[in-house]
Amino acid sequence: MEATDNVAATKNQQHIALLVIDVQQGLFEKSTPIYKADELLENINTLVDRAHLSGVPVIYVQHSAAKHLVKGSAEWQLHPQLQPQHKDYIIHKQHGNAFEDTPLGISHKLRV
Repeated sequence: MEATDNVAATKNQQHIALLVIDVQQGLFEKSTPIYKADELLENINTLVDRAHLSGVPVIYVQHSAAKHLVKGSAEWQLHPQLQPQHKDYIIHKQHGNAFEDTPLGISHKLRV
């Protein structure tokens, strides 16, 4: 790899993050189960581990609403198999879109 390739790779890494969105306890307790929930959680944790090893930021996004996934409730909590580290980020959202009215939306607009 040439020096210019290293610079380009480093610059691109500045715009990389792993988003873990809406993996909350209440969504795993619905009458319609999440498809292959155990496999999903295992895959998410594998990706989180790889991101940590690579120095890629991990951002957990939690949804809340007035009727479901009420902020602070047991169902609102991240699934217990997820274990964010102190260096990870946790963002709270109130819209279906993780970029609407959150710090993700602001950072996304600044980097485009």
